[in-house]
Amino acid sequence: MKYKSKIFLLVQLVSIQLISAQKFPSSFYRDASLDSTLENTISLRLENSNFLKNNEYFNDIIQGYTLIGWFANPKIIYYPTKNAKIEVGAHFLKYSGIDNFTRVLPILSFQYKINKSIDVIIGTLYGSTNHDMIEPVFRYESFFTDNIENGLQFLFNTKRYHGDLWINWQEFIFKGEDKQEIFTMGISNRFSISKKGNPHQFSVPLQILFVHQGGQINKTNKKLVTLNTNAVGLNYTYNFSNSFFKSVGTEHHYLLYKDMSTQYQYQYILGYGAYSRLFMHAGNFHLHGSWWYGDHYISLRGHPIFQSKSTYYTTHFEKQKALLTGRLMYEKEIVKGLDIGAGFELYFDLYNYYTDYWYMFNINFNRDFFIKKLK
Repeated sequence: MKYKSKIFLLVQLVSIQLISAQKFPSSFYRDASLDSTLENTISLRLENSNFLKNNEYFNDIIQGYTLIGWFANPKIIYYPTKNAKIEVGAHFLKYSGIDNFTRVLPILSFQYKINKSIDVIIGTLYGSTNHDMIEPVFRYESFFTDNIENGLQFLFNTKRYHGDLWINWQEFIFKGEDKQEIFTMGISNRFSISKKGNPHQFSVPLQILFVHQGGQINKTNKKLVTLNTNAVGLNYTYNFSNSFFKSVGTEHHYLLYKDMSTQYQYQYILGYGAYSRLFMHAGNFHLHGSWWYGDHYISLRGHPIFQSKSTYYTTHFEKQKALLTGRLMYEKEIVKGLDIGAGFELYFDLYNYYTDYWYMFNINFNRDFFIKKLK
């Protein structure tokens, strides 16, 4: 029992420290910290999400579709020492209306704390929403569709700096195969300007992402693709001290896209964007409003609605994009580890005068069981 209490306390402390950086409710994030009190313990953990997300899109960039289903990540967690953790398990993704599983993947992760500020993870990573990137660069819907990432990751955490450097290897190739190797490499940085504990928090987010498709030992006519997206900005967050209003703030980003392929793959080899948002966390509600302007902007991992290239009309491009968006999400903890949520978002195109939207219902479960100290 005492180990469960310590884990719960640690999660609460981490949540308080990261609240200004989170763009979604807390159950969409995995706790990446190590608990030194759990040395030589073994436990069972279940991460699960049941979801319905209906995307009603009417534009020429991305078609509408519905995601309905669930995923489950059952894992065994072992702490061989106070600064190391091993996770072994499996990922099951099941969409409703399909008899078989859409995806079944093994989970094997080794995490080691090099020092008080640096963790290294090899195997299954802390991915998707944990990367804390803006949606024009990295799409949050990957929490449901691509929850598992595998590769190498370094996490940095100091008084003034939080960083996430990773490579997610998505397609491995053998010699002579007719497919390409695919990987995504990124670094998500946040430099704090204000002192810790100050309710007025200023920070500088810097995000860099590379998407590569290629290979040297394969045999394919497909051309090498290397795309780079960068975003730099300024964040201001005010953290309230009362129990209902948690935080309010604003964030502004400048983005740059560049096609670094040996032979250019798209009509645009260089583009840029500007992204400004207002946000508030009050009670169980997360509110978000944003303005977007893109000029020849493309991002293979970001939400397609922000880019100039159509995902289904191969010859359709929109040189400039301007959007106003508004999002409201609600999440309530039913019991420890069990959260129920709902949300919706509107996108209004300022050039084409149409409105796209999505709405979502979800139940997320994240909890440890049977924590046992080994002899």
